[in-house]
Amino acid sequence: MPPTDPIQAVTHADPYPYYRMLARDRPLYHDPALDLWIASTPALIRAVLDHSAARVRPAQEPVPQALHDGAAGLLFSRFVRMSDGPGHAGLKPLLADCLLALSPTATPCWPAMPRDLPALDDFLFDAPVYAMARHLGLAQQVAPACARDVRQFRAALRPAATADNVAAGHAAAARLQATLAALLETQAGGTPLAVLRGRAAQAGIEPDVIAANLAGLLFQSCEAGAGLIGNTLVALARDPVTAAAARQDTRECLRMAAHTAQYDPPVHNTRRYLCAPIPLDGHVLPAGATVLLVLAAAGIEQPGAIPWTFGAGRHACPGHAPAIQSAGQAVSRLLQGGLDPAQLLGGPHYRPLPNARVPYFAAAA
Repeated sequence: MPPTDPIQAVTHADPYPYYRMLARDRPLYHDPALDLWIASTPALIRAVLDHSAARVRPAQEPVPQALHDGAAGLLFSRFVRMSDGPGHAGLKPLLADCLLALSPTATPCWPAMPRDLPALDDFLFDAPVYAMARHLGLAQQVAPACARDVRQFRAALRPAATADNVAAGHAAAARLQATLAALLETQAGGTPLAVLRGRAAQAGIEPDVIAANLAGLLFQSCEAGAGLIGNTLVALARDPVTAAAARQDTRECLRMAAHTAQYDPPVHNTRRYLCAPIPLDGHVLPAGATVLLVLAAAGIEQPGAIPWTFGAGRHACPGHAPAIQSAGQAVSRLLQGGLDPAQLLGGPHYRPLPNARVPYFAAAA
């Protein structure tokens, strides 16, 4: 059966015919059960993303309420990805330029080779954090602690987070902030992070805000990276000829990761919260409404265009190139370590996430 709505589609075995139907027949509509406006064509999604009244957080809750009083809330409040306005406009280009200037590490650091499917599921989430940590210049031995801290911070953000989850998330956020602040402080002149630090100082941006956003890059890499690695493995499981070629050539793994980002992407939708009415496609979306932007549908509508999974406009992810590279390298590491994608054909199931398509291989074992 096809999905019943865009949230269910994220975990459906094959949501792409449904996404094509949405873009063709229901490009913009209100779903009363979800209390969401749904936009699914590239033009409509771009119009919302570019509108000044469309915000990344609800006006009444800029930081998740459960995290408000503590280190996790402070870290979240500093993320440029989670803010709009002058602070975002000043900082985002500096971070994007820094990421472009950072050279990919020649010796990626990875978690231990998984020996069973539960360990593979853990690898999906940890590997992107390891890769981004090394990309930023953190010492290899620091990557495992960063991955654990990102996991704990993520757990604190879940709607079902317990008091223990939130307490652990505050402690993890404090450690991430301290780790990235120390990295920033030790940068010698001329390195990309030192240039970032200097340009930020000229713009009146505090070092703690820069450090928080470097931690934010670790956080952002985790879930989307897990989906990109996992969905690339699914594609290889369904194509044994390409899997055999990828085992011999990392470039084939990189190609498959880029292909997957377009055709079975890790992030299927994102939300915007309206602080003022928006006229759109013959409707007036009221202030206070939430708009679900079905990025995966836009990707199907524009094959070969920008990888919509990384967003567009002022909040487009600046780390899409490192994300594809690290996903391809992680897949190569798994294949060269002995993983046979054919063993994954019994699944996958997908984690019950509202916007990220992340395989869960152990559930099918």
